[in-house]
Amino acid sequence: MDKLIWHNEKRKINDLIPFDQNPRQMTEKQAEDLRRSIEKFDLVEIPAIDLDNKIIAGHQRLKILQLLGRGEEEIDVRMPNRKLSDEEFNEYNLRSNKNLGDWNWDILANFDFDLLKDVGFDTNDLNLNIDKFDIPDAGVDGNNEDDNKKGKNKIEVICPECGHKFLWDI
Repeated sequence: MDKLIWHNEKRKINDLIPFDQNPRQMTEKQAEDLRRSIEKFDLVEIPAIDLDNKIIAGHQRLKILQLLGRGEEEIDVRMPNRKLSDEEFNEYNLRSNKNLGDWNWDILANFDFDLLKDVGFDTNDLNLNIDKFDIPDAGVDGNNEDDNKKGKNKIEVICPECGHKFLWDI
């Protein structure tokens, strides 16, 4: 089998065929975060397709573009020099989403908290790494029903880099 060599071509979004066994899915929040990103930055990461226009990677981005009414638009896509075997297709479909790194929370703690929330980090993501952020002890654990009813499930947090203050859900 020839070595895979990838190149760019143009295709209409509506001409691309979703892989019906694509296991990747998004929550409503993830879809909204992706929509906001595409509206602001446009399509930056180029979808990959096989020679038959079947989408290998980029399903979610393409779905959002269609929802935005951009289905007739021509975009760049990455295509191989030969048809992928079923095994290659399935493997790259998985690897394109699974081979992701982890966050360096010490560095991430230097980013503006509002930006982190705006790009899609949620309280659960950040609570798991709460020790990395400069958050004062509020004396409230957030598990007490009376505290939650009284609005005591928020604390003021001060960014160690810029001094920005914001409320943190605990």
